[in-house]
Amino acid sequence: MKLFRIKVCGVTSAQDAALAASLGADAVGINFYKGSRRHVPVSEAAPIVAAVRGKAVPVAVFVNELPETIESVCRLLKIDMVQLSGHEPPAAARRLKFFRIKAVHLRDGSELNLYGKYPCEAFLLDTSVPGEFGGTGKPFDWGKIEGMKPGKPWVLAGGLTHENVAAGIKTLHPDGVDVASGVEAAPGKKDQNMLRSFINNAKEAFEYARKH
Repeated sequence: MKLFRIKVCGVTSAQDAALAASLGADAVGINFYKGSRRHVPVSEAAPIVAAVRGKAVPVAVFVNELPETIESVCRLLKIDMVQLSGHEPPAAARRLKFFRIKAVHLRDGSELNLYGKYPCEAFLLDTSVPGEFGGTGKPFDWGKIEGMKPGKPWVLAGGLTHENVAAGIKTLHPDGVDVASGVEAAPGKKDQNMLRSFINNAKEAFEYARKH
């Protein structure tokens, strides 16, 4: 399994999931963290997964959840990629037999040094906001990580919109990008025009970065 390039996170309906996939997103994030405004109960997630099966990769997002719960949810829904967005200890991540993305919430960029040996397949670099675990709509200072080599495939997140995603890709050369609030009309409700613009701009920037 390989890492996605464009992930639309915080999807709360099968309709939005299908829309994101049809517009070119190759992953959608389903947030199982009960403290999130975009929380999806496990009992309501199957239609979202079904809407993108074979078109985009469903990613299960958890915050400080027990490994056995993550295992149970992902087996039930047949999800093979998980995002750990809390303060999950390495021992917990090591127990998971999925493609693991570890979210690292940045203040000055040094936080990444703490995760050099973390058991995961990719990193997601997001903005650090006290009491929040992603989806804040606030970008971090890209200058703090410009030229940094995370050592694994990585995803740029944090306050991305159709207006700044191209600059983020061209400046930092991430392997993927992640958007939630930047394509929403309201928390958990995606906007078709914003989605289309974001995905098109990201695709063009990835193509540009590949050639340069």
